[in-house]
Amino acid sequence: MQLPAVLRPFQQKGEQLLQQKKIKQVEFSGGTYQVQVADDVTHQDVWAFLQLDERNRLKDSFCSCDESEDVSSCPHLVAAYLYIFNKSKQPLHRRFEKSLWNKLCFAFSEKMKFDADQFKPSAKGVYAIYSVGGKQLFKVQGLSKAAVRNLKDLLFHRYVETEETSLKFSNLSQEELTRWREGRPSSLLRYELSFWSDLAKWLMRLQDEGEKYEITFEYTTEGIPNYLTVAFSEISCKFYISEANLPIIIPALVTVHSPLKVHHLSSKAETKITYDKKEGCLVVDSKESSKKAAESSSKGVQFGSWLFVPEKGFYPLDPLGLLASKKIYDHQISQVLNDHLSFVKEHIEGVIIHDEHLKISYSIHFDENWDLHIKAYLFKPGDLIRSESRFFGDWAYVEDDGFYKLDEVRFKDVETIIPYEKVGEFIQQHRTWLNTHEGFETHLVSVESQLTFQMESVQGPLSFQRIVASSEESIRSKDFGPWVYIAGQGFYSKITAPIGLPLRPGIAIRAEQIPLFIRMNREELQLIPGFFSEKCPVIHAGLDVQLDKNDQIHVIPQFDLLPGYSEKPIGFFDEFIYVEGEGFSELPSEYRLPLDFRSAVYIEPANQTLFLEYEIHHLAPHINTLDKRLKPAQELKLIAHHISHPEEMNKNWYALKLGYKSEWGEVSLASLWGPIKKKQRYCFSEAGLIDLENKRFDWIRHINKKRIDRRSNTLILSTIELIRLNAFDPIEVVGNHEHSQALLQELINFQIPDHPNIEGLNCTLRPYQQIGLHWLWFLYQHGLSGLLCDDMGLGKTHQAMALIAAVTNEHQKKGENVNKHFLIVCPTSVIYHWQDKLAEFLPHLRVCTFYGTNRSLKEFHEQYDILLTSYGIWRIEQELLSKIPFEVGIFDEIQIAKNHNSRLHAALAQANVQMHLGLTGTPIENHLRELKSLFDLVLPSYMPNERDYREYFVKPIDRDRNSERRFLLSRLIHPFVLRRKKEDVLTDLPDKTEEIAHCGLAEEQARIYNEVVERSRRVVLEELAHQEQPIPYIHVFAILSYLKQICDHPACYLKKPAQYKEYSSGKWDLFVELLNEARESQQKVVVFSQYLNMLDIIQNYLTESGIGFASIRGSTLNRGEQLKRFNEDPNCEVFVGSLQASGLGVELTAASVVIHYDRWWNAARENQATDRVHRIGQKKGVQVFKMVTKGTFEEKIDAMILRKGQLMEDVVGVDDHRLLKHFSRDEILELLQSVHIPPHPQVERIEEF
Repeated sequence: MQLPAVLRPFQQKGEQLLQQKKIKQVEFSGGTYQVQVADDVTHQDVWAFLQLDERNRLKDSFCSCDESEDVSSCPHLVAAYLYIFNKSKQPLHRRFEKSLWNKLCFAFSEKMKFDADQFKPSAKGVYAIYSVGGKQLFKVQGLSKAAVRNLKDLLFHRYVETEETSLKFSNLSQEELTRWREGRPSSLLRYELSFWSDLAKWLMRLQDEGEKYEITFEYTTEGIPNYLTVAFSEISCKFYISEANLPIIIPALVTVHSPLKVHHLSSKAETKITYDKKEGCLVVDSKESSKKAAESSSKGVQFGSWLFVPEKGFYPLDPLGLLASKKIYDHQISQVLNDHLSFVKEHIEGVIIHDEHLKISYSIHFDENWDLHIKAYLFKPGDLIRSESRFFGDWAYVEDDGFYKLDEVRFKDVETIIPYEKVGEFIQQHRTWLNTHEGFETHLVSVESQLTFQMESVQGPLSFQRIVASSEESIRSKDFGPWVYIAGQGFYSKITAPIGLPLRPGIAIRAEQIPLFIRMNREELQLIPGFFSEKCPVIHAGLDVQLDKNDQIHVIPQFDLLPGYSEKPIGFFDEFIYVEGEGFSELPSEYRLPLDFRSAVYIEPANQTLFLEYEIHHLAPHINTLDKRLKPAQELKLIAHHISHPEEMNKNWYALKLGYKSEWGEVSLASLWGPIKKKQRYCFSEAGLIDLENKRFDWIRHINKKRIDRRSNTLILSTIELIRLNAFDPIEVVGNHEHSQALLQELINFQIPDHPNIEGLNCTLRPYQQIGLHWLWFLYQHGLSGLLCDDMGLGKTHQAMALIAAVTNEHQKKGENVNKHFLIVCPTSVIYHWQDKLAEFLPHLRVCTFYGTNRSLKEFHEQYDILLTSYGIWRIEQELLSKIPFEVGIFDEIQIAKNHNSRLHAALAQANVQMHLGLTGTPIENHLRELKSLFDLVLPSYMPNERDYREYFVKPIDRDRNSERRFLLSRLIHPFVLRRKKEDVLTDLPDKTEEIAHCGLAEEQARIYNEVVERSRRVVLEELAHQEQPIPYIHVFAILSYLKQICDHPACYLKKPAQYKEYSSGKWDLFVELLNEARESQQKVVVFSQYLNMLDIIQNYLTESGIGFASIRGSTLNRGEQLKRFNEDPNCEVFVGSLQASGLGVELTAASVVIHYDRWWNAARENQATDRVHRIGQKKGVQVFKMVTKGTFEEKIDAMILRKGQLMEDVVGVDDHRLLKHFSRDEILELLQSVHIPPHPQVERIEEF
């Protein structure tokens, strides 16, 4: 809803308080509210006070919190205001007036004479009232402990309410207060001060807050409702309803959910309503016959103007004849408009019924007989006594204008005449009202001595004197019993009343004390003629906030006045205004400026930060004009007027003329650098107010003075600095500077002038790999580094080798004699993989594998180009290796060093490398901090420091899911991270790629392997040496099967799959590496093995790691369910199967990675299994890994399978001795002789990264 201007700055916070249900208690009387609000910052309760005028506009407001004292507004006031209106056009007190609870309780209060003594205390929280005859008239029950306590307090422990202690007296007229003081309060005031009013407001609050309730009726034997029960969760009430009270309650039933419906006049009737201006009546022409009305009335029971039809509800009878084709006059018009306004508006023609309510005004004069004439008017005196104007009580028709609903009607006729003999009594009853009419004020002092006031100037001081009335006979006067009328002065009491001590002759009030003095003595001051004026000359108030030439802030109040007042002397005293010759008037709340700014204020330099950070935002609703240098820019763009390469520096440096541009203007970078270095908080610029503590300007804070020429506004930045700046704050080139634009675009788009020469690389790069190479080449050419994060299977290794080739050729082209060395660091499990790939694709480059017990760097500088080592060795040998300068360092699976506190991370940070290239499938595995760790290795100092990174990125993204910060972080790392997924480069991918994945034996694994070889091989070789004897296929098969299982995992051979963690395996480590890389790339994996114990080990690991999987073996019964889960469930990432059970008849196209954990004798059977994944329906390229242990007979099997693969295409069978019959004696001898005993390797263990 639209809030008053003074509350709007706190709308969002106020709405939050309301949503959090921080409203604890609401007290109200008429339009005055006192609301208790729980403060979510201080965790204390505050009280918000609001007063609404007769048109429901905010008249006044204040809060007990500290914030409200400074700015006349706060979130608590907003929450209270929103609660009061509760998404309605009418405030709470207006809704309460029409509510069922108010009508019921008021009716009972009159019947019970406001006496709670008829209630008897009850421990059960039930209280009832009975008639003399024993009939229950009322019952109330508390249904919770809190409600029972509240009922007891309301009934039996009521505190005495007085004018000083109770809100209920705040809206009373002077006459009402006088009657209260005299002990004869009105029925409305007695009700307001009674238990019944508090009960009605309690029920209203529950309904307004959306508490569920149920209303039920009980009926007489004739079917007439005579009891109404309402039940909330905390309280229930039962009311007896007499037939006399039914007409009062029926209209209020529309304000609740009631089983008895209240029906309105039918708008379907063909009715036409006009207004006869001459006669002053409504003319109703309806075709609805009176006969139908008579028929309907015969079906129900009439209660006043309502007809009750059992089981249907209440129908309006229209006793005024609205549908009976007749004319409606006088006060009946008011009743019709009040009861059936919507119907009349819908059908009336030729006249306007205004929605606006008007406060009625009165003019007063005496005639020659000293009868007092009081005439009502709306806009100007006499407008209601024109020939066609009419007054109808609550409504009036203004000639040539229309109908208006009237507020504050004091007299029932448009002209009221008080006869001479009753004027004295009238004055006594209406003296406060008369005080608002000039020349008719009442004075409680004698006519002989009257207190008057004087202002020495419009700025004060204020003083009081006693004057003696003039005795000139020319003054017109009249005696009205206890009062004497003096023309132009008003009525003087013959009985002198003492005036309060503060108002005495001779007292003088200083200017700064005048506002408080008026507030404290308002009632007494109303008795002084001319002290208060009804007319306020101010029609708008605001503030001008300006900045002078010395950058000092001035806040100057400005007031717009009514015509004719601009030349008059006027004094301002907080919310009071003094006009010479007219007296004091009070500013409406919307024109009241904050207390500290009701006169011109100069903001001391020491207070400027507080003013700009806090106070100016609260002053916003009052500010007329604001110096543009004090306006925060809504859009502040970083702009460049010029970008170039400095002549005296290389191409990795840039000279820039930068600035910031807003909707207000532009400010140069040099203009910001100075204030930032002086640690100023704000810069007042032509681009607006710039907060220099904004993180956006931190980069300026770190600019060395040698890098910036303030006279020419020229800044020198390196390539990486410029890229980082553009990531945080995109640069826009302004003006016609094509060269500057081209340089910036070259940097943003990573354009390279020359293509890299990769001659010597024995492979052809695919299109997406060429793009990756160009990106790497750009980084190298500009002295930068990066992270290549392509999906598994996209060839990160090939792209890295292409970069090595390009760098090698570049230096050869330049004719450099010094060898450029390259570094490759990788996990132990893939060191053989790198060795094979380098030998295959870069055969002309010499590789030194620095690994194992016999590792040496002897002659490395002269004899080798590439150093290949593992992370574990680097950690151990960092002091030695960090002394070697490398042109390019490639760190495979760099996420291993994600822990920035690890020894490995610290060791890698010492690498002496020109260009760092990290290879990883995922730079972030668990936390955003890991990304910074990797960047700190490849691009040291590029990322923000630890604290800034955590506060600016980690917390907003991880905790608050801040999409803006996530986007900014993405912009920051984007130039240095290249990541492609398989689906992104699908058209460039081959259908299937196969790769032999080599690994070594672990130490324990080699020991078991050797034991089996030594025990079994010699006997079989001796048997094979005798040509005349048959080949012992079963013995051969057993030996080879044992060795294959040992190569898989010692626990597989020992048949202890549950204890697999107690043994180590080189193939297992490589498998876990491949599996993790595939999962990091969001690719599903299929794993085949011929050994059930190995399948058990794999499944145990997946279960312990929380990785979803499906499985098929020979014993699997629910094959279809397993396949469906793997292909359709995104959380099922791995399929584990035996070749025998999964090789045929299944479809696994959800996967794109196949791992043959152990080799099958038959190439055809392996291919059949692979084709479960690589078949029609596959939407990704398939990558196949066949795992082979180096230095074991598995290498020989691999070679034989390749050699005999085509020959064995048609062989179908199981992996037993029958398949060995396809091998000759010589081939089996060759195979067994290759099963040599491998040396015990120096196993690398990285226990801490």
